[in-house]
Amino acid sequence: MEIFIKALQLLLSLSILVILHELGHFIPAKLFKTRVEKFYLFFDPWFSVIKKKIGDTEYGIGWLPLGG
Repeated sequence: MEIFIKALQLLLSLSILVILHELGHFIPAKLFKTRVEKFYLFFDPWFSVIKKKIGDTEYGIGWLPLGG
């Protein structure tokens, strides 16, 4: 059980770091009026958990919590 908790903590920690990293790309791009086609948290190789298009940008949450 302890290994499972440690693995979950690692996954959560990496996910938070990836989200912050991706926001570091997204926010300046929007501030400098760069076109952003997609902004997803996590990967969406085949389908996404949530997807919504606002303006020219498609926002969503992918199902694979390893990257953005």
